[in-house]
Amino acid sequence: MVDAEGDVNPIIRMLGWRVRRLSLDEIKEVLAALASIEDQVFTLTDLIEMLPREIREDRRKRRSVGNLLQSLVKLGYLSKPSERKWMKNYPTLSHYLTQKLLDLSSLERMPPHSAYEEEKIVSHREKPRRSGKIFSRR
Repeated sequence: MVDAEGDVNPIIRMLGWRVRRLSLDEIKEVLAALASIEDQVFTLTDLIEMLPREIREDRRKRRSVGNLLQSLVKLGYLSKPSERKWMKNYPTLSHYLTQKLLDLSSLERMPPHSAYEEEKIVSHREKPRRSGKIFSRR
């Protein structure tokens, strides 16, 4: 996940924006643990037990893992079928993001609409019509 210059993967960095207590390396460990979960449905406790001792024993870091899972729900990688259960919608985050990156690539290829064309107002003036009929009220 780290390239030759030592830069962190931008996706890991973006996930780090949402969790204060976890380092980028700890976020990688959480993603690796998620990928290794065979069952589609799991609990936070199941995941925490797979993580290093430093995360398991720190209450604030455990809470940050929960916040990271909530962010992954917002992205669509996970879903939450009940209060305490989480469900993987895809085997790994990379599987999920592959299709999303292809969709993003398609969006980027679409030509932008000119602001002038969107704001252009076309008005048609019509002459008032006179009808030969006379209506009366009774």
